[in-house]
Amino acid sequence: MTISYHALNIASELIRKVSITPDDGACQDYIEELLTPLGFERIRIDTGEVINSLYVRKGEREGTLAFAGHTDVVPTGPIDQWLHPPFAAVIEDGKLHGRGAQDMKGGIACWIEAIAKLRMNHTPLPSLQMLITSDEEGESVDGTIRMVEYMQTKQLLPDAAIVGEPSSSQRVGDTIRRGRRGVVQVKLHFTGRQGHSAYPQDADNAIHRAAPALLRIATFDWGKPADGFPATSCQITNINGGTGASNVIPGSCDVFLDIRYNPANDFHSIKKDIENACRDIPCQMQIDHVAQAFSTPDGPFLDQVCHAIHIETGLTTSKDTGGGTSDARFLAAVGIPVSELGLTNDTIHQINECVSIDELNILTSIYHSIIKNFEV
Repeated sequence: MTISYHALNIASELIRKVSITPDDGACQDYIEELLTPLGFERIRIDTGEVINSLYVRKGEREGTLAFAGHTDVVPTGPIDQWLHPPFAAVIEDGKLHGRGAQDMKGGIACWIEAIAKLRMNHTPLPSLQMLITSDEEGESVDGTIRMVEYMQTKQLLPDAAIVGEPSSSQRVGDTIRRGRRGVVQVKLHFTGRQGHSAYPQDADNAIHRAAPALLRIATFDWGKPADGFPATSCQITNINGGTGASNVIPGSCDVFLDIRYNPANDFHSIKKDIENACRDIPCQMQIDHVAQAFSTPDGPFLDQVCHAIHIETGLTTSKDTGGGTSDARFLAAVGIPVSELGLTNDTIHQINECVSIDELNILTSIYHSIIKNFEV
């Protein structure tokens, strides 16, 4: 079978492979078929149900550049609401339709085509790595982090990394993500004593006990954010108390907090603030540090990325820190300069996810320029 290195064909083939997280759907085997003729070796770092593949190629010139991505996708939702079957990879009206088209099988395809074009032209390349996992849309505990741990032990950490998340807003390249806020999640359990609402003297309302703590939390001043970051946000996302009966005073109240913090705050100070807000109130708490905040400072790598975007598109890109979490945090945590650069994100995780074929071509050109001109 003749291998096609056109991004549209690669993305179509990847979409046809059903890979709802943490299932890989043999996507990474297909990627191996594409990369082996280009001089890559595949190293399997599977953990539990998660398929992790580190593809490595020794370069002809100095420096090591990595690309990190994922083959797993989110569930489809109601299939009957899709314009086209979500794993059929239908091409219509200049767009490729299917789950993963933007997030992020399309980005993976663009990176592979860019490498193939450079190899076809016999361009001397830096050493290249691809870190591909099937655990980005799921728990993210057995995916990229395990590959980074392996690379640390084998002294394989790259000089810089592109993460192919769909970072762009209106046009490919208009936005890259240089960092992300961290995430702290808190479960609070307030206790009281259940009773009849007509006899409050015989009960202890757990919701009333929770209210002063929640007021402190909701109005807390988290301080000035780090440069380039939105302010820390603490949202009370769930409150559950009571039996459902209108005349029963609740004996317990459960609250969930979702905190998105910028690098001006840190986990330990946030934990202390939450504990202080719940002072003198009977309360059990579980505080989890889900993701650490990170930021890649201005410097040569971000300059190279922005220059490549400008050369290929004429855009002056915005270096953003918004959005949720991504696997870039695992690379940044070991000191690797990271830039998230990918397709637009207007249909990610939605019914009828799709990507413009023109976008695939533009992103391929940007990736081509980044690899060709990468310097350490």
